[in-house]
Amino acid sequence: IDFLGLGSQARQIGKEEGFMAHRFEIRKNKKGEFVAYFCYNAETMFWTEGYTSKASAKNAIESLKKNGPGAETVDNSA
Repeated sequence: IDFLGLGSQARQIGKEEGFMAHRFEIRKNKKGEFVAYFCYNAETMFWTEGYTSKASAKNAIESLKKNGPGAETVDNSA
């Protein structure tokens, strides 16, 4: 989750203060929707669809935390 809405400033503070490199952030997209991002340092690894409420974006993060660790990996690249 974005540290108090500070965005890149929080990322820089995080590096200096020793915060975990992996984190979730909630940001607004150009449509004004709330989007949950999973980031590693300054790189966005993936993001969710846009939600009309911040609560829905938070629910998406909680679902990923709960269900993600045991999720199966399916390789459909072939």
